[in-house]
Amino acid sequence: MVCYDNIPEELKNLNQWVCASDSSKVPMKAWENEAASSTNPETWSDFDTALESVKNKYYDYCGFVFADNGYVGIDIDDGYDDEGFISVLGADIVGKCHSYTEKSRSGRGFHILLRGTLPFKGKNNLKGVEIYKAARYFIMTGDVILYRDIIENQEAIDYVVEKYFPETRDTSNKMIVGRDKIYSPVWEDPIVDGRVKLRPVYPRIPNGSRNICLTSLAGMLHNQGYSKGQIYDELLYANTVACDPPLDRYELRTICNSVTRYKR
Repeated sequence: MVCYDNIPEELKNLNQWVCASDSSKVPMKAWENEAASSTNPETWSDFDTALESVKNKYYDYCGFVFADNGYVGIDIDDGYDDEGFISVLGADIVGKCHSYTEKSRSGRGFHILLRGTLPFKGKNNLKGVEIYKAARYFIMTGDVILYRDIIENQEAIDYVVEKYFPETRDTSNKMIVGRDKIYSPVWEDPIVDGRVKLRPVYPRIPNGSRNICLTSLAGMLHNQGYSKGQIYDELLYANTVACDPPLDRYELRTICNSVTRYKR
């Protein structure tokens, strides 16, 4: 069942929509018969354009693209057991998230959307759970189950990552949040005009790399023993001097909370 009236308004207001046909998973441009790309915003449209194409039967579904702007999507393949009840897997994740949940196109799985972030773009654990914040899209149905509103729930995101993506948990400090080769400050001459420099130089961070670079920086500081407050203060400074435009403070807090959750 499709009911796009149930799509949260905050998603409808974003220019992150594509379309899809019933027989394909390929994202399509809403305004023409041509493939879209989950990494190219120029191929996306507003919600109304996508919906109009569906209403006119050019396509069968509207799709929402994740663009690393504060939304995380969780895809559960087997949401129901053989008797038609919510599966143990589905109940565990849906019950933790308490955020917008809809049945997938197949009717057997769930999509959950919530506000938060990940220390990576996305992963598939090959056991029925996928989680993404960028470079993927959901074929949306609006067939809501249990939760209609999108909420911020970083704790639930971290829970899913730790439980269902153990390789990320076990190597998080080394491979995800600790990859100082992705982005690290530059210590130039420590003394300038007789004064000791207390901060390094932060190279400019491109617009599309702000989240991953600041996550990398936070992981490096965490590994070096910085406190949560110190990490946030340094992220705030680096965000101001190196990011154009800067991330908002909500994003910085989310990064800080996610990184410091893991033990050094």
